[in-house]
Formats: sequence, C-alpha cells, structure tokens
Amino acid sequence: MSLKKNVVTTLITYLIIYLLPTVLNLFLHLGSHIYLIQTIDYIIGAILLSYYYWRTKERPLIEAKVDKDYQIIWWGVLGFIAALAAQILANYIDTFLFHSVPNSANTTTILTIIKSYPVYLLATIIAAPIMEELVFRRTIFGSLVPFTGKVGAALIASVMFAMAHNDGHLLVYTAIGLVFCYLYQKTGRIQTSIISHMLMNAVVIGISLWR
Repeated sequence: MSLKKNVVTTLITYLIIYLLPTVLNLFLHLGSHIYLIQTIDYIIGAILLSYYYWRTKERPLIEAKVDKDYQIIWWGVLGFIAALAAQILANYIDTFLFHSVPNSANTTTILTIIKSYPVYLLATIIAAPIMEELVFRRTIFGSLVPFTGKVGAALIASVMFAMAHNDGHLLVYTAIGLVFCYLYQKTGRIQTSIISHMLMNAVVIGISLWR
C-alpha cells in the first residue's frame, strides 16, 4: 500500500468507525447495547488501522528517525507524564481565563458508561488511543509536515484532535495533542505516542474510578 493510499484509507475508515454506532442507533434503537457495539466497533477500527499501517511500506518523512525500542518505551512513559502535566496546566489556564468547568464532560460520560459496562475499558484504554494516534498524529500531522512545517502541522492536528472530543475543553485537548505530536516526531515511531496515550487514559480513568 502506498503512503497516499494509506492516508485516504485511514481517514475514511476512521470516519466510518466513528459514525457507525450513532447511525446504527438511529435505525435499530440499540439502547444500552450501543456501548457493546461501540466497543466492538472501536476494536475492529484499531485492528484495521493497524493493518493499514503495517501494510504500508512507504513511510512519512517524519519517521526517518527511528530510535531503539527501549527508547520508544522510555519516551512513551516520559510523554505520559508530560501530557498529564500539560493537561493540568491547560485546565488551570482554561479555568482562570475562560471560567470553564474543570471537569471534562467527555471523561464524565466515559466513567458513567464504564461503571455499568466495564468492557468499555477496552475501547477507551486500548482501541481509541491506537486509532487516534494513527489518525491525528501519523496521518494528519505526518502528512501536513512537508507543507506547513512541524509547528503548523502539530497545531492543526491537535486542534482537530480537540474538536473530535467535543466537550468544550479545546485548550486542554490541544495541549495534550501537541505533546503527542512532539513524541511522534522525536522518536519517529507512532508507538511512542500510543504508549503515552494509553497510559494517560488508563491513569485518568483509574484515578477517577478509585475516588
């Protein structure tokens, strides 16, 4: 698969996976079953996007630098800490300047679902991070770098990432997205930001459920 075909296929597949549960619910009135459908849908999406990734021999220019695996894991853990710090700082700025509500509606909704349907953890901690990193970091950020430069591409990809979460905390999710973009370009491996993203979701959800 060529890189251009990978980009198009990845974006179309993600859009279908993202909208499918909602469309099915409109016609089939799934009720609470929608969460199981969404979990399966996201897992299939993560598998498909990963398959496209491994089938594509051509790589974005940003992946020219490839560090050793132990560095990828190290940067993944370090990136998780940086993303958490960015979230806290952006949340503070968001609250101070724009008087927004500190709690994320997106996170609150996810926690409510998980408490009733623990299987949804697979969607939020594993499947969603894989899909979002392959789409927003590798596909969008990676494809835009040759045209807008790293800073411009990172801003565009991160704002799109924030808008996809659609809970009013644009600054918070943009800040997190920028950290993930940095991790990807630093190591040249999308696995780095995937590790950070998974850890981020797991820790935030774990702490929230523990309270």
